[in-house]
Amino acid sequence: MVAVASQGLCLYGTVLNSVDTVERSIRSVYRPDAEIVVVDGGSRDSTYERLLEIAKDYNVKVYRLPGSSRGRGRDYALRMCPEGSYAAYFDLDDEYNAYFHRAIEWGMATGSQRPLYYLVKRDYAVARGGWRDLNVAEDVEFFARVGLDFHVPVLFRRPLSGPRRGSLMGDARRYVRGTLGAVSRSVRNVVDLIRGNGFKYGELASLPYIRRRPYLLVAPVPLIYTMALVKGIYRYDPLLNNHDLMFKYMVSGLVDPIKEVGADDDHAVFSVPLSTASRLGFNWVVAKVRSANLKPYTCSQGGSKVLIGVTSSGALASVGFRDCDEVDSP
Repeated sequence: MVAVASQGLCLYGTVLNSVDTVERSIRSVYRPDAEIVVVDGGSRDSTYERLLEIAKDYNVKVYRLPGSSRGRGRDYALRMCPEGSYAAYFDLDDEYNAYFHRAIEWGMATGSQRPLYYLVKRDYAVARGGWRDLNVAEDVEFFARVGLDFHVPVLFRRPLSGPRRGSLMGDARRYVRGTLGAVSRSVRNVVDLIRGNGFKYGELASLPYIRRRPYLLVAPVPLIYTMALVKGIYRYDPLLNNHDLMFKYMVSGLVDPIKEVGADDDHAVFSVPLSTASRLGFNWVVAKVRSANLKPYTCSQGGSKVLIGVTSSGALASVGFRDCDEVDSP
């Protein structure tokens, strides 16, 4: 095990209206040799008060930044981490298992400035601008800009409650009051989705959600895309949007999860949208998956096709993949 204290570890995150999950989430990431920094974005329930109550028990530094986006909240939390430390972000709507900690220890042992997508040297990330003021795709934009050297394909968290990211209206209704507020936040979410992913208009129009609703291309989508253009779209590769670039980094850095962190068959899982794998080069992605001692399959998940890497086919159904076919060896 890495002597974490000698290098310094800071776990950080932002939260809003999550009083029912904050303690359980923090408990799952807590370790006495690490500092925890949490920014409350102006919760209307008693999330902030609950954070103050548990702060001493879990070595949590609590800050409040009303009205902040996810990206701005994470940026503030990152900058409150000690200089020189490794910083790992976590979502306070999720519960984490032992593989989260094992991967962090493994990543720190590499000595890399940016070992994993959620683990970077604090000063390295700050020098590259920290987190953008985005409510959606803030993580994609961050990974694409800051980069990562390795990817340990292991499942280390599960949601505790609430809609998952990607349900933009569900997200809006959870965090704001009234229909007008929900619509306003939803528009902002879509604008930020475009900006954070670095989408060109054609890439946006080709998203499955939009393709199933062509009427959106008549007015709302062009208008919202124009709003994103005015605010500024972040893109770091002329050929790849940020979402695909993020997966390029992950695929390039794939390591054997059993060898490196002792993952079991149910948790050693890697997935990438099949469309992304095709744009990156399907055969290249499959070869990298196999190099991590994972078996590649194409599967269905939530109406989309994905390329999956697992150590055992038995794990496919347990994590929600259906209609799977193993990719033939070359």
